[in-house]
Amino acid sequence: MTARGIAFASSFGLVLAVAMVAALLPLPAGNAATTVLPSGNLVKNPGAETPAGAPVQSNPPVFPALWQSEEGLMAQGQPGKPAQSLRYGPHQFVLTPALSAAIGGGRTFFSGGYAGHISSAFQTIDVSGAAADFGAGDVKACFSAYLGGGLEGAAAQNPTARADLQFLAEDGSALGQLGLGPVTKGHRKNAATLLWRASERAVPEQTRQLRVSLTFTGFFASGAFADNVSVALTKGRCIPQLAVRCQRGALVATVSPSDGLRTQRVRFQVRGAKGQKLANDARAPYTARVPMSGLSGRLTVTATLAQAGSGNVVLTKKSRRC
Repeated sequence: MTARGIAFASSFGLVLAVAMVAALLPLPAGNAATTVLPSGNLVKNPGAETPAGAPVQSNPPVFPALWQSEEGLMAQGQPGKPAQSLRYGPHQFVLTPALSAAIGGGRTFFSGGYAGHISSAFQTIDVSGAAADFGAGDVKACFSAYLGGGLEGAAAQNPTARADLQFLAEDGSALGQLGLGPVTKGHRKNAATLLWRASERAVPEQTRQLRVSLTFTGFFASGAFADNVSVALTKGRCIPQLAVRCQRGALVATVSPSDGLRTQRVRFQVRGAKGQKLANDARAPYTARVPMSGLSGRLTVTATLAQAGSGNVVLTKKSRRC
């Protein structure tokens, strides 16, 4: 072999040896742990839309797809039954289509299924693909739902609706929990309605699964309802915020949305003792500038966020005239 050939072979061998050694060494932490957090609402069938719900409570119930039941659950001496999917409708004891339109509730919602029983549904979400991100402690779980009930519960023994999110290790052991509610008939002033509840916390490092559950209790569990259940992961803001300020004689309202969910648009309403004005914004930063002409008295500013895959969030704030 010529001297040139020997030199080339030696160089090639050196490059190959370096490559083999590099392949055996651990990658830098910034590369080895590079993952992409799952985006959007991780809950499947978050509004009990599938299959189409029953117009009234039925037996057997219409059970929401992709959820599981906890039949046999015992609490307060009451046997457990599965929750069911119920349609928004004209009946006074259930929730109206007008409420659905306001919160982006679709056609159906979750309902307790049987009088005299605890009703429940749960769902397990695999987040093991994002496990490498949990160690730094900067990933938050954003948990929200609409919880409430109907007029049927007004004379009952305080029906309640609650939602829980558990953080589970690979072996299924519990690492922590987030709770929403319970929302009672007192919270909703005995009205047939749903109230938005939200909470957040850092995801424990060993989390591999999330378990979201709904529980409806009370003598008439059928008087407790839920809709738009949402779980999202983010390193940013969880709960959207509405800010209001005065600027050159006009009221300026700005919404900072959740970073875990995709906001499609924001509808603003500014209402005074007399008069109201509307505005829409479909791009961040979501802002409305509202002149004061035609408005009187103390103002109520409402921002309705349409969020992909998790219904609407309605934010309200009082303001003086500018």
